[in-house]
Amino acid sequence: MVKLQESKVKHNVGQIGVVFLSQIVVNRETNNGDEKNIFTQEVADGLAEWGFNFALPIICLTSEEDKYQLLTGIGIYEAALTSGINKIWAILINRSKLEAEKAVKQAILQSQLNNYIIDREDIADFLYFLKNEKSSLTAVRGIGNKYAEKIKANRPYISQEDMHNKLGNKLPLNWLRSYKEMKPKKLFGEF
Repeated sequence: MVKLQESKVKHNVGQIGVVFLSQIVVNRETNNGDEKNIFTQEVADGLAEWGFNFALPIICLTSEEDKYQLLTGIGIYEAALTSGINKIWAILINRSKLEAEKAVKQAILQSQLNNYIIDREDIADFLYFLKNEKSSLTAVRGIGNKYAEKIKANRPYISQEDMHNKLGNKLPLNWLRSYKEMKPKKLFGEF
């Protein structure tokens, strides 16, 4: 593993670096026999385009030298195999699998806090989307036919506050996050 930066935590618990796919041991039982994730090809295309992964799988030590057990990121690993790249970035926990699994729990918790940042431009785009009669409202995750009708009935939306007054606080924020993850072409269609 090529070391990028060692953890500042005492006892050198982990490091981030590049690992060759051939060094990764995959326990297929941890995959529960699931079929390949539907996003594997899309991620593989991204890996081929960018040349590296943005999300970091977690690996740990094995009894073999220069071999690491894959704990998270089976989809990234499979996409890397599909894309033809021979190495990926990973987080190495310098512990046995049993001890490293404690770190996995923390990683899962922290990943839930790694959402898109919503800025004024995002809000303005979303308000325009809600006001636009050509918008496919139900294309946004969480907006079903019932809510689409409510959105249409309460048009126009002049501001974020106006949107919240008409539609509530929590749902529009969830819709905004989903909207930001989607491609505008899918939502608006061709003009």
